[in-house]
Amino acid sequence: MGESVDGKKEDADYKRLQSFPLIRHTDMPEEMRVETMELCVTACEKFASNNESAAKMIKECMDKKFGSSWHVVIGEGFGFEYLQ
Repeated sequence: MGESVDGKKEDADYKRLQSFPLIRHTDMPEEMRVETMELCVTACEKFASNNESAAKMIKECMDKKFGSSWHVVIGEGFGFEYLQ
């Protein structure tokens, strides 16, 4: 019927693990990187159940602050492989 206490704890742990930004590689200056990470966390917390609105907020803020060349993708099940 209901979820067990252990199930709730595991779900909360999973959400906590998936709610912080991870940067694999960037060529951004340190200040820009920090501002971008803070903006992403803020947008995803504000629009936790609406990825489209979070992406729109991030794109608009980045375009305004750093010029209009940004693309924002938010969702689940994405993969990325960086080849040099």
